[in-house]
Amino acid sequence: MTTRTRTLVATLAVLAALTGCSADRSSDSGMTAAEAAADDAAALSAAGDGGGRGQDTAADTGEDQQVVQTARATMTAPDPVAAAREVVTLVARLDGRVDARYERSGRGEHDTGSATLTVRVPSSAMASLPEDLGEIGEVEEYLVETENVTNAAQDLDARITATELSVERMSALLASASTNRDIIEAEGALTERQAELERLRSERARLADRVALSTVDVEIYTPEQAPEALVEEPATFLDGLETGWGAFVATVRGVLVVIGVLLPWLVLGALVGAGVLVWRRRRPAAPAAAPTAPTTPPTPGPAAGA
Repeated sequence: MTTRTRTLVATLAVLAALTGCSADRSSDSGMTAAEAAADDAAALSAAGDGGGRGQDTAADTGEDQQVVQTARATMTAPDPVAAAREVVTLVARLDGRVDARYERSGRGEHDTGSATLTVRVPSSAMASLPEDLGEIGEVEEYLVETENVTNAAQDLDARITATELSVERMSALLASASTNRDIIEAEGALTERQAELERLRSERARLADRVALSTVDVEIYTPEQAPEALVEEPATFLDGLETGWGAFVATVRGVLVVIGVLLPWLVLGALVGAGVLVWRRRRPAAPAAAPTAPTTPPTPGPAAGA
């Protein structure tokens, strides 16, 4: 018996025991629908805890491992659009599907276009996918990331099982309800459990789809337009020197691009400034005002009768 099976069996046993005890208390003490719903929630929590313990065991022993794979491939081909069509044919042959596709036609002799695709392929085909893509074009870069979702999958399975039993129990309480209050409470609890069950099932289906079909982003360029590969950490002095020189060249190239963008504006500004300077120099100067002689007070003459 696998760990997953043991987890589900333990979950069923725990919930069945709690349900039986709750049913006995309900029949003996007249438990209301609200009290039964609260007791049922405690049972669901206990079942979830039991599933979590099983998940740890599965992760430790390596049983029933479920892994999500995502990859990114950079390719070069003389005709990227034609290569993209071959990738679509390859994905169909692998029983996969294309989730997104973008193609750009070339705009001249030195620009033959590019293509980008997001494809989903069966996880079992991921091991040979680089070789399959290599038959279409040159694979310049291929990166794969993995995520172990075994615990998440088993947790969802345990919760779905417990919630299904909870829905059955709420349905039985609704059928046996005798008062309007009990009917309303049972209907509310049942609706809540059904919504939770649908949410868990949808989440589990999405997770199963991610495990079954791996996502691969494929970018296709011409050999002349292929982007530079990701730079790894330099391992030796020469690698560091090469990396530094590449960074220096890239910086100089960027500075030259900025200068090329600003140069027309700088020339225009220089011409305008020169014109203003010439105009100011050629403008006739205003005539200077004639200096006025300082006024001196009159010299007093001899007094009369002196």
